[in-house]
Amino acid sequence: MICFIKYHPRSNTFVIEKRTFLEEDLVLDGNVIVGQEVKFWKSLTVSGRLELGKGSIVKGNVKAGSALICAAAKVLGNIETVSELVLLDGARVNVAACEGDIRVRPGCFLGSVKAGGTLELVGKVAVKRVEPLTKVIIRAEK
Repeated sequence: MICFIKYHPRSNTFVIEKRTFLEEDLVLDGNVIVGQEVKFWKSLTVSGRLELGKGSIVKGNVKAGSALICAAAKVLGNIETVSELVLLDGARVNVAACEGDIRVRPGCFLGSVKAGGTLELVGKVAVKRVEPLTKVIIRAEK
């Protein structure tokens, strides 16, 4: 295994060190925690839960069971999740699709979004397009 990716067998979790550059497509079978400011030049596929660190960038597409996109992280391609997608403050995603619920915090940008469950927008969020049949809930920031 690559030296900047550690594996924790008990929790089936891969941990990618902060400020790492990955030039090839990455496919991991398990959960993944990505450190801050990690750059993926291509796509990322995760069978379990993905936590994309603060300020990280994925230039390709992302597929995961569920995902937490931390503050100021960017997905320049598409992101597809099965159960849940959460975007924290200031995250940017080009196209987001989730079979379950999507929760979006203030300051986020979404180009296009489709949720099988509900799309919850908290505070000021920029969304260019909401796909038809997506249930939207808008809440004020507390």
